[in-house]
Amino acid sequence: MQEFKKEWVWHVLFWLGYLLIKIFIVEFFREDFGVVLLVELISLPLKMFLVYALIFYLIPRFLLKKRYLEFTTWLVILVVFAAFARRVTDIYITYPISMLYFDKADFWDLSTAFRNLVFVYPVVGLGTAIYLMSHWIKDYQMRTQLQQEKLQTELKYLKAQVHPHFLFNTINNIYSLSLDQSPKTSQALLELSDLLSYMLYECNVDRISLKKEIELIENYINLEKLRYSERLDLQFQVEGNLHEVTVAPLILLPFVDNCFKHGAGDSIEACFVHFHLKVENQKIHLNLSNNIAEKTANAGGKSGIGLSNVRKRLEREYPEQYQLNIIQTSEIYKVELIIDLDEKA
Repeated sequence: MQEFKKEWVWHVLFWLGYLLIKIFIVEFFREDFGVVLLVELISLPLKMFLVYALIFYLIPRFLLKKRYLEFTTWLVILVVFAAFARRVTDIYITYPISMLYFDKADFWDLSTAFRNLVFVYPVVGLGTAIYLMSHWIKDYQMRTQLQQEKLQTELKYLKAQVHPHFLFNTINNIYSLSLDQSPKTSQALLELSDLLSYMLYECNVDRISLKKEIELIENYINLEKLRYSERLDLQFQVEGNLHEVTVAPLILLPFVDNCFKHGAGDSIEACFVHFHLKVENQKIHLNLSNNIAEKTANAGGKSGIGLSNVRKRLEREYPEQYQLNIIQTSEIYKVELIIDLDEKA
């Protein structure tokens, strides 16, 4: 109801504005100003009818639904009706009031009938143009909102996938420790508790401090180190100011998870994971490499849902702002990722 009242306020203002411009600016200095004012008021109902017939019936029912032939047919009928109505108004209302102002041509003088419509076209065209522009803006805003809502839904879905995938891998690791009755099991559960706390209470935002994201990765690596002991060659380097940079939550973890799940995790011998991250000029540079166990190489180096998920998230979170190169040989798996944070950080 409030929206309806608001729209009609704009309609009243439109017609008042038209009358003010037409009468008090364009025609004010004419000697026959009084006659012009009267004629304008007499013709106003016809102009209003034509405007509303177009914007409330013909355009929404035919033009916007791409029923062009029907729209054209009804538009021609409307123009003929307008010419006839204007002729009736001129001869039987306007002319008797202002005989000296109008030439009383024959009623069926078509040239005069359609020529008089010239005085109707401007306001009808202006009203129609405003309606179409308003409709286009509303339609654009609605489509933009729907696209944003769809994007947010997709991002939430992709982000939600990371949690069970990551937990599945971590619980498998702890299960392996428990089978060996390792004293590190309790420590692993403590590390898992910290990770779950982060995921449950700190990841439900669009952006998070890169410092916190790196702390999550460090906790995850510490959890993995518990079952590798001395056979893991780990290099972990971070450069730059992490506090002033924000990233999408859990955007980097899947790459590290992949190193252990499908690289070091399949190796029964010495293995390595090298992690190097650098923040420079509002860009994140991540270089990550790990060896590939023979078992993984023979299986075709499948990376599971994790990397498939993160590719989609990168595309949605940082469209045209990232570069991802994955290089795989029979022995080494390397990830090179650059994220430009200038626009969205």
